[in-house]
This record gives sequence, C-alpha cells and structure tokens, in this order.
Amino acid sequence: MTTTNGGSQGRITEYVEGRIASVNDRGLRLDTETDWRNWSRWADKPAESPRRGARVRLGLDASGFVRQLEVLDPVADQPTHDRDWQIRRMSALCSAATFCAGKALSTEVSSKDVLAIAEAFERWLEQEPR
Repeated sequence: MTTTNGGSQGRITEYVEGRIASVNDRGLRLDTETDWRNWSRWADKPAESPRRGARVRLGLDASGFVRQLEVLDPVADQPTHDRDWQIRRMSALCSAATFCAGKALSTEVSSKDVLAIAEAFERWLEQEPR
C-alpha cells in the first residue's frame, strides 16, 4: 500500500465547517470551537491565509491536523479607513471618559457630558491636518 507523506495520518478522515474566529501562521480557530486547529506539516497551505469571519471547510487527518482548507464564503474586504475610523472613535470616547472622570471630582458629570466631549474630540480628530 502506498501512502502520502505523513503515513496513514496523511489521509483526510473528517471535514469540519465553520467561520474563522482567529488565524495565525500555525493554524486557525473556528468560532464554534475553543481549541486551535494546527496545520499539518504536509498540508498545502493557501498562499494567503483566509481572514477572520470567512466560512471554511477544513479537511482533517486522523490526528486532527488541517490538511486541506476550502473557503466557502470569503469575508468582504473592509476598507482600512473604516477600521481606522473605529479606532479613532473609541480613542475619543476613552479620552472623554478619562477627562470627565477627572472633572467629576470637582463637579457633577453625567454620561451625556462624556458623549458630548467625545463628539467634540471626534470632530477635532476628523479635521484635515494643518
């Protein structure tokens, strides 16, 4: 009997489908699982790792290593500026909350005050550089 690299472990014995929750050079984790699935050393890894949120089908060998990956539903590319905008917005909110926490020691501050200050910070962040 002839086998591929990896002996009897080299054959795909199970398929698993799901959305990618995390991915790195060594493997990936599906959103329905708590454990990582590592690449088999004999796997044909894709040239570009699938992105978090992509729906995939994994071909696993008898040891549970990923031998094959098929992307069933890729994630639409989210423009970088959207992510940057979200980061700036969270930064403005965090800064406003910190500022208001300091002001709360001497005056009464409400959550409306925090949001108003965050909006002012956000407007300042969105200005064109001078």
